[in-house]
Amino acid sequence: MALRKNKFQTARTRKFRESKLGPEDDRTISHVEEFGCSVVSVTGSKHDLGWSYTIGIFDTCGKPEIITVGLPPKTAHSALNEGAKLLRSGVDLSQGRRHDLIGEVDCEFRPVDPKWVEHLMDWAVWYYDGVEFPVLQAVYPDLENRFPEDEGFDRAFEQPLMQPNAPMARAENDFWASTDPTSSLFSWKFPDPPHTGVYLSKTVNEGTEPVTFVSHDAEDGAWQLLGNSMSGPGGVISCFHHPIDRDPSIAELADLPLGWYAERDKIGEPWVRRKREPVDASE
Repeated sequence: MALRKNKFQTARTRKFRESKLGPEDDRTISHVEEFGCSVVSVTGSKHDLGWSYTIGIFDTCGKPEIITVGLPPKTAHSALNEGAKLLRSGVDLSQGRRHDLIGEVDCEFRPVDPKWVEHLMDWAVWYYDGVEFPVLQAVYPDLENRFPEDEGFDRAFEQPLMQPNAPMARAENDFWASTDPTSSLFSWKFPDPPHTGVYLSKTVNEGTEPVTFVSHDAEDGAWQLLGNSMSGPGGVISCFHHPIDRDPSIAELADLPLGWYAERDKIGEPWVRRKREPVDASE
């Protein structure tokens, strides 16, 4: 017997059907009506984690939506769909661990702070149109089944923990910034990771001078960011993204080759790029 394609139709999906929907929104509503939820995956990048979440579980059965961060989209899609089926069957995922969702390791489902819901689940927020809805985060361990808070946890599997009152540590701050259009991490363009150490002159670090000189060393790939007074005592090593958060125009130099430098008179002026001439060792 063929499955009814509107098996999970709700008052909310019927209301959407009364309006004009674009192709993607129409597909989302169709998935909710046919399967009880739709899964959205946001692709990550070389330096940023992607995430996936459900839409429609709370509407069709009154149970929490699910989100997970850092899993490959195919793996996340399978895990979230299986989690949705368990919730619909009456299983309380917030209790204990599940061993049948992500490979050969366990998975925990933890409540999500509403600030993360608003920040990451745009499509679900649109779907519920201002109505608050609960969300569980599918938190996964490393290959030895150690969870993020466990001793010896492999940081290669690090993910932001989005629970209410959870501390905003580096993983959480970095992920939040990578999904914030006002942050340089949102569209990081440099080949070096955002936390690469770069040299800042004292005046640039203290904000008393803007960056007017940027050098990309040929030998070790090191970056220097200096002001008009150039180098001097008191320089520091800083995370690469900090000066770019303060002055996004520095990102124009993301493709500055090794052995080149760029300079300008002031912020707003164009960068002038020059290849650094090799030093004659015999001189």
